[in-house]
Amino acid sequence: SDLLTGGHRAENVRGADLVVYSAAVPQNNEELAEARRCGIRTVCRAEALAEAASCFGECIAVAGTHGKTTTACMLASALRSYRPAAFFGGTYKGRRGSASGNLLVAEACEYKRGMLYMHADIAVVLNAELDHTDCYSSVDEVIAAFAEFASHSSVAIVPDTLSSAVRGGTHTVSVGRTGEYACIDFAPDGGGSRVAFKTPEGVRRFVLSVPGRHNAENAVFAVAAARTFGADYCEIAEGLSDFTGADRRLQRAGSVNGIPLFSDYAHHPTERAASLAAYLSMGYRRPLVVFQPHTHERLGKFLGGFAAVLSSVKSVILPVFRARGADAGASSDDLAEEIRGRGGDCVSLCTEKAAEEIKRAAPGCDVVAVTGAGDNEKIIPLILDQASPNE
Repeated sequence: SDLLTGGHRAENVRGADLVVYSAAVPQNNEELAEARRCGIRTVCRAEALAEAASCFGECIAVAGTHGKTTTACMLASALRSYRPAAFFGGTYKGRRGSASGNLLVAEACEYKRGMLYMHADIAVVLNAELDHTDCYSSVDEVIAAFAEFASHSSVAIVPDTLSSAVRGGTHTVSVGRTGEYACIDFAPDGGGSRVAFKTPEGVRRFVLSVPGRHNAENAVFAVAAARTFGADYCEIAEGLSDFTGADRRLQRAGSVNGIPLFSDYAHHPTERAASLAAYLSMGYRRPLVVFQPHTHERLGKFLGGFAAVLSSVKSVILPVFRARGADAGASSDDLAEEIRGRGGDCVSLCTEKAAEEIKRAAPGCDVVAVTGAGDNEKIIPLILDQASPNE
């Protein structure tokens, strides 16, 4: 059950053998309370994933503050000849088939340190930055959690900037300028790119079907993990080329008043900057960003960061999505005021009025990006051209 698709009700769990819940669900949730009343076992999703992983021959787990879903999807595509089972925090648009039972590729989330349930054979840590400020107080705490996660693995694949702090149980592979793998050339090519990676076997070139330098950096980690597992470069290259993205990751969703419309999950200042750079790499110069902040507490922590990124573009701010927590922190009006104070062109509106403003403003822009990790997609049907393709 999901808050966005029917809501939570006590009757949903009656007759169940097991209730698996997201870490964002509070312990006083009506479904958890009913499960306890009925004597039904409850486990958090991270623990359930770790239990499932123990049933497979090998496990590759992808962690990091940014890029987990995309990199895990890339990796599953690169390793598809091994028929992996796969677990992502998003919807994968690639080929599907039956799993062999020998390999699991999983996204391991750091929220509430859920990744620490996982004891992967190969642990991937993409990056480390302060996020989830309701359970981490500093970037050092984030790095320490990733270090513990990596230490449970046989091999860890980590950024070269973290290789002294984050290490695998027996071996560590570093990725970056001074590492064994690195992106040394990036050339945008329509909605994708052509890239060259440094590897232990020399320079290897790949074609990616997803845009942005950040996706090229994700792909380096996928290559390093796939090679560590034992895949050859030909099958890795084919898998990366065939990967066209996960839902809500720079995903074309149609058009608004004839202007291309994208759905974008970016909900951290660093992710917002990366996605804006990706739009530039695709040739868009005048974006209209429709942004929905994620929790009041988190917005308060990152208010300056979001304002700095959004002050350079025209933006419409939607009401804060309350995935969890209370109203303490910043509001969408606070963010809009901060952006305007930095010289940005910004308004904060309710969903219905925001839809009207987006349709009015779209012709003056060359792309519309609906961004955030909440229910911001609800605005897309309100602004979508009737003649838009169903993409």
